[in-house]
Amino acid sequence: MKKNEKIKGHGFSKFILILIIIFAGTYYYARYIETRGLIVREYSVINEKIPESFHGFKIVQFSDTHYGMTTFSDELKNMVSKINTLKPDIVVFTGDLIDYHYDLKDEEKNDIINILSDIDSSLGVYAVVGNHDQNTSYESILSGSNINLIKNKYEYIYNGTKEKIMLIGLDDYLEGTLDLDTAFNYEDDTSYKILLSHEPDVYDKLPKTPDLMLAGHSHNGQVRIPLAGAIYKTVGAKKYYDPEYSLGDTKMYISGGVGTSKYKVRLFDKPSISLYRLYSK
Repeated sequence: MKKNEKIKGHGFSKFILILIIIFAGTYYYARYIETRGLIVREYSVINEKIPESFHGFKIVQFSDTHYGMTTFSDELKNMVSKINTLKPDIVVFTGDLIDYHYDLKDEEKNDIINILSDIDSSLGVYAVVGNHDQNTSYESILSGSNINLIKNKYEYIYNGTKEKIMLIGLDDYLEGTLDLDTAFNYEDDTSYKILLSHEPDVYDKLPKTPDLMLAGHSHNGQVRIPLAGAIYKTVGAKKYYDPEYSLGDTKMYISGGVGTSKYKVRLFDKPSISLYRLYSK
């Protein structure tokens, strides 16, 4: 073999080695670094329909814990602790509590109930159903944790006066029994309306538009590339998957989630909960 051929061969081997190191390093970072370190994303929501008594009202959203993937009891405890430091007025959960590939043990179920029961919000905790929540354990965990399930219905939230806002909750768009007519069965109600849905793409099927929509499911892509954004878009979040959208009179926010789905990696998309502060104009 000639000398220049040896040099070329050595250069190619070095290039392959560098690629392997880069790939291994990126995987390690995405698997063990980016899946840790829960952050809080804060948003100000301003709307003239928000009553004066709700000025400064705080909503905390958590979503897509997918217990059994990269989230276990320690991560849930940290999440609840972080929620409580925010002193929310209400807390909302937008689905996918336990990953459906995980075989949940009875002692783990009881542990989850005890952890979620520690969520401290002045006006309650509310939840909707995700596509991973199609089991009997989910509703019993919510009930044991004093979390109110809102499925194809609406409720009013009062804040110490006769003024109120409306909270609408949907059953899961992909796996549940979605009943939009029942959920939106109100007439000429001018209340500020907040919709909770697991999948964001259901927005295009709504018979009436809410003022604020909070969703999950997309994990904001879970793996994001700078400038390119989400590289994977799942069914139910093919159209809406980024953290926020302005859609006519509706402001939509999509949680990036606490856990991981399908693959135990995150990249440029840290686990997060969201804090929304409502302000009347």
